[in-house]
Amino acid sequence: CAPGSTGGGTLRCTSSGAWAQSGSCVAIIDCGPPGLPSNANTLSCTSETMHRQSCTFGCAPGSTGGGTLRCTSSGAWAQSGSCVAIIDCGPPGLPSNANTLSCTSETMHRQSCTFGCAPGSTG
Repeated sequence: CAPGSTGGGTLRCTSSGAWAQSGSCVAIIDCGPPGLPSNANTLSCTSETMHRQSCTFGCAPGSTGGGTLRCTSSGAWAQSGSCVAIIDCGPPGLPSNANTLSCTSETMHRQSCTFGCAPGSTG
């Protein structure tokens, strides 16, 4: 096969005087070096950047998740998964007219705190 292609085959002269082909040459698809996804800091790839090869990525400190990049037949990298920045709300203040506050050990997105009202207040 020509440079940039892979495969091969044979041509055979048949009894009808025509050539019969088995096999073929297929263009090599190279996606090139992948970029690092947003909020990722590690990338581990197979030794090649060709079609069907893949890379895994890990997330930078302050982010969570991870995923895979795969070299597609279009010559582009397709991403599955992502790294999402961790949202930390920090310690909450005591709401107005409250006298108790009870929080989980974390102050991250989707965590909650409960508070009690001070004497003489309702809520």
